Amino acid sequence: MEVMSTARGKSREPIATGTRRRRIRPSRARGLRTRTGCLTCRERRVKCDDVKPQCGRCSKADRICRYAPVTQPEGLPSSQPPSVGASYVPAESSVPVHQGSIESHESQSQSHSPISLLSISPLEWYDLLARDAISNLHRLNGASSSGDPGWKLPEIALSRRESPAPDCPEAHLERLAQLEHRDNGIEAPLVDQYQISEPWNTPNRIELSAVDFIFFQYYIEVVGPILDLFDTARHFSNVVPHLALRNTGLLKSILAVGAKHMSLGLTDGPEVESPAPAHMATQYYYETLHYLSQTLLYPSYADSREILATATMISTYEMFDADSACTGGDWEQHLRGSFWIQRSQDNDGESVDGLRRAVWWAWLRQDIWAAFQAGRPTLTFWRARKPLEELDSDELATRIVYICGKCVAYAASHGRSPHEDPRPRIEQGDRLLRALDEWHRVLPASYQPVMVAMHSTSQTPFPPIRIHPPNHAGAMQMYHFARATVLLNQPTMGGLDAYCLRDKQLDESVKTVCGIANACQDHESAIAFVNVQALFAVGQFVRSSEMQGELLRTLENMLRISKYPARRLVAQLQKVWGN
Repeated sequence: MEVMSTARGKSREPIATGTRRRRIRPSRARGLRTRTGCLTCRERRVKCDDVKPQCGRCSKADRICRYAPVTQPEGLPSSQPPSVGASYVPAESSVPVHQGSIESHESQSQSHSPISLLSISPLEWYDLLARDAISNLHRLNGASSSGDPGWKLPEIALSRRESPAPDCPEAHLERLAQLEHRDNGIEAPLVDQYQISEPWNTPNRIELSAVDFIFFQYYIEVVGPILDLFDTARHFSNVVPHLALRNTGLLKSILAVGAKHMSLGLTDGPEVESPAPAHMATQYYYETLHYLSQTLLYPSYADSREILATATMISTYEMFDADSACTGGDWEQHLRGSFWIQRSQDNDGESVDGLRRAVWWAWLRQDIWAAFQAGRPTLTFWRARKPLEELDSDELATRIVYICGKCVAYAASHGRSPHEDPRPRIEQGDRLLRALDEWHRVLPASYQPVMVAMHSTSQTPFPPIRIHPPNHAGAMQMYHFARATVLLNQPTMGGLDAYCLRDKQLDESVKTVCGIANACQDHESAIAFVNVQALFAVGQFVRSSEMQGELLRTLENMLRISKYPARRLVAQLQKVWGN
C-alpha cells in the first residue's frame, strides 16, 4: 500500500503523548475565506495588505500582483470570469523536458482563452460550470416535448450558497489524533486517513440504489481503467470509488461519467434501457453541480483531494460529450478550470500524494488531446525535475506524455510569417526530436514487442504489434504521436535528403501506430483511446489510397472499441487527404 502524504506532500507533525500539551497549528485554509487581498496572495495563502495596484508582498518578491474584477453576471450570485486583457506569461519561458535537451518557448494559451487562467478560483470554476449547465438545461427541457422526461431542477439550485458552518480545524486535529493513536499500532486504511468526518463528507458510507450500482460498477470496470492507463496504482479505479462513498458530489460525478460513457455504446434511436443511461448521466451531472453549489465555500473542500477527483470527473464527462453541438466548448473551459484548481493546490506530475499525481497526469492527457485539436499550446508550464536515468519503466511512460505536451505546444506556434527566419524554429524542433530520441534510447525491454504478426490472413499492410504491459504500449503510441507532430510542423532547409529522411521517419511511425492499434482487443478500451489519438496524428501524413483506407478501417475500429465520441475525426482526415 502506498503511503500517502497530506496535501502538498508535507508530513504531519507528530502527535504529543503523555502530559505534554499538543500544539495545534492554525489552519492554512482559514485565509481562503476572505474576499479581500490580491489573488496572488490568496493563492499562496498569505496575508495581503490589499494595496493597489501592487501589494506589499508582491512588490517585495517581484511577483505579478492581480486583483479579481468586481463584476457580477446575471442569474448567478458570484463574480463573472474576467475578460481577456490581463493575460499572464509565466516566468518559466524555457521548459526543458530533460536537462539540456529542450528549451521549448511556451507562449501560454491565455490568448486563446475567454478567461485569464490565473484568475480562476474553485468558485469561479464552478460559475463556469453553472452558467453552461443552465444554458444546457434550457435546451434539454425545451426538447422534452419529444418524449424526453425533462429535468425539473430549478436554476436556483445551481446558485452558490454560503457554507452552512465554518470549518473547525481543532476538531479535525482531535479526530486525527484519535486516528493516529490506535492501540494496535497498525496504519489505518488509506481512505480512512482522508475521510475524517470533514463537514462536506458523510459520516457513514453512502448506500447505493440498484440503479446507482449499475453505473458505479460500469465506472469501475470501464471508465476507471481508461483514466488509469498510465497509473499502475489504479487510483481512479481503486481509490476514487471509496472516496466517493463518503462524498456525495464525487459519487454523483462518477455516476454521471459512467452513465455517459455507457450511453455512447448504444445505437441511434430511442433508448430501450430502463433507466436510459443518457438521461441518467445528465441527471447525475446536475446533481453534482447542486452539491458543488453548497460545498465550495468550505476552505478545506476547495483544498481537498475530493475536489481534484470531482474536477477530473467533470472534464471527463465533457470529453465524452464533446461531439454534442451544445457543449462543444464546455470541455475546453472546464479543462482550464481544472488546471487552475490544481495550480491552487500546487499539484503536479511529481506530487508525493499518489492520487494528486494521478489526477495531474489524467488531466494532462486530456489537455494534450484538446490542445492538439484546437491548435493551441497545452496549458501547463510545470517542469519535470527527475532526470531520465532515475525514472523506472512506468515513470518513463508518463514522461513521454509530458514530452508530447511540449510537442503539441510546438505545433501550435506553426504558421508564422513566411518572411521570418525559419532557423530558430528548426532548432527548436531539433531539440524536441533529440529529447524524444533520448527517451527512446533508455527504454527497457518491456517496451519491445512481444509479438509481431508477420503473416496476417487479412494481408494488411500494418501487421499487429503486441506490446505488454498496456501502459508501455500506450507510451509508444504517444512517442510516435509526438514525433509525427514535430516532423509535420518543422520547416526544413536540408534539400531532398532531409525531405526523404523525414518521410522515412513518418512512414515508420505510421506503421508502428497502426500495428499497435491492430493488436487492440475489444475489451481494451483504455489503450483504444490512445490509439484513436495516435492514428489521427500520423494519419495526416499517409498519401497512398490503399494505406489511407486501411488506416481509416483501423481508426473506425478503435472508435468502436473506445466509444470515443469523435466521429468527426474520420471526416477531418478525409478532408486532409483530399487537399
